[in-house]
Amino acid sequence: MLLMRRWAFLLILLPIPSVAQIEIAGCRSYKPTLVSLHGILVRKTFGRPPSNQDAHKDDEAETFWLLKLESPICVDEDKTEPDLNPGQKHLRTVQLVLNKEDGERVRDLLGKRVVATGTLFGAHTEHHHTPVLLTVTFIDRPHWK
Repeated sequence: MLLMRRWAFLLILLPIPSVAQIEIAGCRSYKPTLVSLHGILVRKTFGRPPSNQDAHKDDEAETFWLLKLESPICVDEDKTEPDLNPGQKHLRTVQLVLNKEDGERVRDLLGKRVVATGTLFGAHTEHHHTPVLLTVTFIDRPHWK
């Protein structure tokens, strides 16, 4: 009888942590909501598409900072600007928008696990190489292992 009570107790309580994880791990929101993302900091160089004015010049390469996420995320559609910020699912990489000072400082973090905090926005120019980008307000190594 005691064994049956323990099993019943476990069956009732085991789903509770799962529900909490689902709520915490829900989809992110676009700006102005502040979000923190965890992943590996990488740099990638993309060829720049020629513009109509420079059609005869060689393409210039552009180097960008990317965050390869620890686990895929989703972002809810921005109800006020759905064309600019559509809903996204299964994002594994986010392009980072860094100011010049941060861009120089993060070189030491290249290839390392970081946490990047800022606001999300949807890609809308030829310079945006992931569907969602993060305007970074803070980036550093996580304070836990």
